[in-house]
Amino acid sequence: MKLILIVFLSFLLIVGCSSSGDIAKDNLTQIIRSGSQPMHGDSQADNYVIRLGDQIQVIVWGYPEFNFQGPVKETGSLTVPLIGEIVVAGLTKDQFTEQLKQKLSVYIQGEIKVSLNITSVVVQKVTVLGEVSRQDNYTITSELSLIEILSTAGGTTADSDLRSIKILRGGLNTPPIEVDLISFIENGNIVAIPIVRPGDTVYVPKKNNVIRELSDFMRDAIFIFSFFRFFN
Repeated sequence: MKLILIVFLSFLLIVGCSSSGDIAKDNLTQIIRSGSQPMHGDSQADNYVIRLGDQIQVIVWGYPEFNFQGPVKETGSLTVPLIGEIVVAGLTKDQFTEQLKQKLSVYIQGEIKVSLNITSVVVQKVTVLGEVSRQDNYTITSELSLIEILSTAGGTTADSDLRSIKILRGGLNTPPIEVDLISFIENGNIVAIPIVRPGDTVYVPKKNNVIRELSDFMRDAIFIFSFFRFFN
Protein backbone atom coordinates (compact mmCIF):
# COMPACT_ATOMS: atom_id res chain seq x y z
CA MET A 1 0.00 0.00 0.00
CA LYS A 2 2.86 2.36 0.74
CA LEU A 3 4.22 1.80 -2.75
CA ILE A 4 0.83 2.56 -4.31
CA LEU A 5 0.61 5.75 -2.24
CA ILE A 6 4.07 6.79 -3.42
CA VAL A 7 3.07 6.12 -7.03
CA PHE A 8 -0.10 8.20 -6.60
CA LEU A 9 1.79 11.10 -5.04
CA SER A 10 4.35 10.91 -7.84
CA PHE A 11 1.51 11.17 -10.33
CA LEU A 12 0.21 14.33 -8.66
CA LEU A 13 3.71 15.81 -8.61
CA ILE A 14 4.28 15.10 -12.31
CA VAL A 15 0.91 16.54 -13.32
CA GLY A 16 1.43 19.59 -11.12
CA CYS A 17 4.87 20.31 -12.55
CA SER A 18 3.55 19.82 -16.05
CA SER A 19 0.70 22.29 -15.44
CA SER A 20 2.95 25.00 -14.05
CA GLY A 21 5.37 24.42 -16.90
CA ASP A 22 2.54 24.74 -19.43
CA ILE A 23 1.42 28.03 -17.86
CA ALA A 24 4.95 29.43 -18.02
CA LYS A 25 5.35 28.16 -21.57
CA ASP A 26 2.06 29.72 -22.65
CA ASN A 27 3.11 33.05 -21.19
CA LEU A 28 6.45 32.83 -22.95
CA THR A 29 4.81 31.89 -26.25
CA GLN A 30 2.58 34.97 -25.94
CA ILE A 31 5.67 37.12 -25.40
CA ILE A 32 7.34 35.58 -28.44
CA ARG A 33 4.33 36.01 -30.71
CA SER A 34 3.34 39.46 -29.52
CA GLY A 35 6.74 40.78 -30.55
CA SER A 36 6.66 39.18 -33.99
CA GLN A 37 8.36 41.24 -36.66
CA PRO A 38 10.41 40.63 -39.82
CA MET A 39 14.05 39.94 -39.08
CA HIS A 40 16.55 42.34 -40.51
CA GLY A 41 20.24 42.99 -40.18
CA ASP A 42 21.32 46.55 -39.52
CA SER A 43 24.93 46.87 -40.69
CA GLN A 44 25.07 50.31 -39.05
CA ALA A 45 24.23 48.96 -35.59
CA ASP A 46 27.09 48.93 -33.07
CA ASN A 47 26.61 45.18 -32.47
CA TYR A 48 26.77 44.28 -36.17
CA VAL A 49 29.37 41.52 -36.69
CA ILE A 50 31.75 42.25 -39.57
CA ARG A 51 31.99 39.42 -42.11
CA LEU A 52 34.01 38.43 -45.15
CA GLY A 53 33.12 40.49 -48.20
CA ASP A 54 31.71 43.46 -46.29
CA GLN A 55 32.59 46.86 -47.74
CA ILE A 56 33.94 49.20 -45.06
CA GLN A 57 34.39 52.96 -45.35
CA VAL A 58 36.36 54.78 -42.65
CA ILE A 59 36.52 58.53 -42.21
CA VAL A 60 38.92 59.97 -39.64
CA TRP A 61 37.82 63.55 -39.01
CA GLY A 62 40.61 66.06 -39.57
CA TYR A 63 43.03 63.46 -40.91
CA PRO A 64 42.06 62.61 -44.52
CA GLU A 65 45.28 60.63 -45.00
CA PHE A 66 43.69 57.86 -42.91
CA ASN A 67 40.41 57.81 -44.82
CA PHE A 68 39.88 54.65 -46.83
CA GLN A 69 37.33 52.26 -48.27
CA GLY A 70 37.73 48.59 -49.06
CA PRO A 71 36.43 45.04 -48.66
CA VAL A 72 37.09 42.55 -45.89
CA LYS A 73 39.41 40.02 -47.53
CA GLU A 74 39.17 36.22 -47.43
CA THR A 75 41.75 36.30 -44.66
CA GLY A 76 39.31 38.34 -42.57
CA SER A 77 41.58 41.37 -42.66
CA LEU A 78 41.29 44.95 -43.88
CA THR A 79 44.13 47.09 -45.23
CA VAL A 80 44.32 50.42 -43.38
CA PRO A 81 46.58 53.19 -44.80
CA LEU A 82 49.82 53.72 -42.81
CA ILE A 83 48.73 51.03 -40.33
CA GLY A 84 48.60 47.87 -42.43
CA GLU A 85 46.48 44.75 -42.07
CA ILE A 86 43.90 44.53 -39.29
CA VAL A 87 41.85 41.38 -38.71
CA VAL A 88 38.27 42.61 -38.49
CA ALA A 89 36.08 39.61 -39.38
CA GLY A 90 34.18 38.51 -36.28
CA LEU A 91 34.45 41.90 -34.58
CA THR A 92 31.41 44.06 -33.98
CA LYS A 93 31.32 47.50 -35.54
CA ASP A 94 31.91 49.03 -32.10
CA GLN A 95 34.86 46.70 -31.35
CA PHE A 96 36.55 47.54 -34.67
CA THR A 97 36.06 51.26 -34.08
CA GLU A 98 37.76 51.04 -30.67
CA GLN A 99 40.61 48.93 -32.06
CA LEU A 100 41.12 51.40 -34.91
CA LYS A 101 41.23 54.33 -32.49
CA GLN A 102 43.93 52.56 -30.44
CA LYS A 103 46.09 52.05 -33.53
CA LEU A 104 45.52 55.62 -34.71
CA SER A 105 46.54 56.98 -31.31
CA VAL A 106 50.15 56.25 -32.29
CA TYR A 107 49.83 58.93 -35.00
CA ILE A 108 47.11 61.25 -33.64
CA GLN A 109 47.21 63.13 -30.37
CA GLY A 110 44.03 63.99 -28.48
CA GLU A 111 40.50 62.91 -29.27
CA ILE A 112 40.06 60.71 -32.33
CA LYS A 113 36.74 60.90 -34.17
CA VAL A 114 35.99 58.04 -36.52
CA SER A 115 32.97 57.47 -38.74
CA LEU A 116 32.47 53.89 -39.87
CA ASN A 117 30.10 52.85 -42.63
CA ILE A 118 29.58 49.17 -43.46
CA THR A 119 27.78 47.81 -46.50
CA SER A 120 27.01 44.14 -46.14
CA VAL A 121 26.86 42.14 -49.35
CA VAL A 122 26.83 38.81 -47.55
CA VAL A 123 23.49 37.03 -47.30
CA GLN A 124 23.39 34.57 -44.42
CA LYS A 125 20.55 32.63 -42.92
CA VAL A 126 19.32 31.11 -39.70
CA THR A 127 17.56 27.78 -39.98
CA VAL A 128 14.64 27.23 -37.59
CA LEU A 129 13.41 23.64 -37.22
CA GLY A 130 11.13 21.64 -34.95
CA GLU A 131 8.03 22.73 -33.06
CA VAL A 132 7.52 26.20 -34.53
CA SER A 133 4.71 27.49 -36.72
CA ARG A 134 6.93 28.06 -39.78
CA GLN A 135 10.05 25.96 -40.21
CA ASP A 136 12.25 27.80 -42.70
CA ASN A 137 15.53 29.53 -43.48
CA TYR A 138 15.46 33.19 -42.45
CA THR A 139 17.85 35.76 -43.90
CA ILE A 140 19.76 37.86 -41.36
CA THR A 141 23.10 39.67 -41.30
CA SER A 142 23.55 40.36 -37.60
CA GLU A 143 23.07 38.75 -34.21
CA LEU A 144 19.48 38.56 -32.97
CA SER A 145 17.81 37.36 -29.80
CA LEU A 146 16.46 33.80 -29.66
CA ILE A 147 13.02 35.20 -28.84
CA GLU A 148 13.03 37.34 -31.99
CA ILE A 149 14.04 34.32 -34.08
CA LEU A 150 11.21 32.20 -32.66
CA SER A 151 8.80 35.10 -33.04
CA THR A 152 9.67 35.47 -36.71
CA ALA A 153 9.09 31.74 -37.17
CA GLY A 154 5.50 32.28 -36.00
CA GLY A 155 6.11 31.31 -32.39
CA THR A 156 6.29 27.87 -30.85
CA THR A 157 3.60 25.18 -30.98
CA ALA A 158 1.60 23.68 -28.12
CA ASP A 159 3.88 20.61 -28.24
CA SER A 160 7.17 22.49 -28.06
CA ASP A 161 9.64 21.76 -25.29
CA LEU A 162 10.90 25.21 -24.32
CA ARG A 163 13.25 23.72 -21.75
CA SER A 164 15.42 21.96 -24.32
CA ILE A 165 15.89 24.33 -27.27
CA LYS A 166 19.17 23.79 -29.08
CA ILE A 167 21.32 26.33 -30.95
CA LEU A 168 23.91 24.85 -33.30
CA ARG A 169 26.64 27.33 -34.14
CA GLY A 170 27.23 27.53 -37.88
CA GLY A 171 30.78 26.76 -38.96
CA LEU A 172 31.85 25.61 -35.48
CA ASN A 173 32.45 22.00 -34.52
CA THR A 174 31.12 22.44 -31.00
CA PRO A 175 28.27 20.86 -29.01
CA PRO A 176 24.90 22.59 -29.40
CA ILE A 177 23.93 25.25 -26.87
CA GLU A 178 21.08 23.99 -24.67
CA VAL A 179 18.59 26.72 -23.76
CA ASP A 180 15.95 26.44 -21.03
CA LEU A 181 13.67 29.36 -21.90
CA ILE A 182 11.23 28.56 -19.08
CA SER A 183 14.01 28.91 -16.53
CA PHE A 184 15.11 32.27 -17.96
CA ILE A 185 11.53 33.55 -17.82
CA GLU A 186 10.85 32.25 -14.30
CA ASN A 187 14.06 33.89 -13.06
CA GLY A 188 13.32 37.14 -14.90
CA ASN A 189 16.66 36.91 -16.67
CA ILE A 190 15.62 37.46 -20.29
CA VAL A 191 18.70 39.53 -21.16
CA ALA A 192 20.90 36.47 -20.51
CA ILE A 193 19.14 34.31 -23.13
CA PRO A 194 21.76 33.22 -25.71
CA ILE A 195 21.73 35.12 -29.00
CA VAL A 196 21.52 33.60 -32.48
CA ARG A 197 24.07 34.40 -35.17
CA PRO A 198 23.94 34.18 -38.97
CA GLY A 199 24.62 30.60 -40.03
CA ASP A 200 23.17 29.07 -36.86
CA THR A 201 20.46 26.42 -36.66
CA VAL A 202 17.75 26.63 -34.00
CA TYR A 203 15.93 23.41 -33.12
CA VAL A 204 12.83 23.34 -30.89
CA PRO A 205 12.13 19.73 -29.86
CA LYS A 206 8.77 18.19 -29.11
CA LYS A 207 8.05 17.84 -25.41
CA ASN A 208 7.83 14.37 -23.91
CA ASN A 209 4.44 12.77 -23.48
CA VAL A 210 3.86 12.98 -19.72
CA ILE A 211 0.95 10.51 -19.80
CA ARG A 212 3.00 7.96 -21.70
CA GLU A 213 5.90 8.36 -19.29
CA LEU A 214 3.54 7.99 -16.34
CA SER A 215 2.01 4.88 -17.92
CA ASP A 216 5.44 3.29 -18.22
CA PHE A 217 6.23 4.31 -14.65
CA MET A 218 2.98 2.82 -13.34
CA ARG A 219 3.58 -0.41 -15.26
CA ASP A 220 7.05 -0.79 -13.76
CA ALA A 221 5.81 0.14 -10.28
CA ILE A 222 3.01 -2.44 -10.42
CA PHE A 223 5.46 -5.08 -11.62
CA ILE A 224 7.86 -4.32 -8.74
CA PHE A 225 4.96 -4.28 -6.26
CA SER A 226 3.75 -7.69 -7.49
CA PHE A 227 7.30 -9.01 -7.40
CA PHE A 228 7.71 -8.16 -3.71
CA ARG A 229 4.27 -9.49 -2.85
CA PHE A 230 5.12 -12.81 -4.54
CA PHE A 231 8.20 -13.26 -2.38
CA ASN A 232 6.52 -11.99 0.77
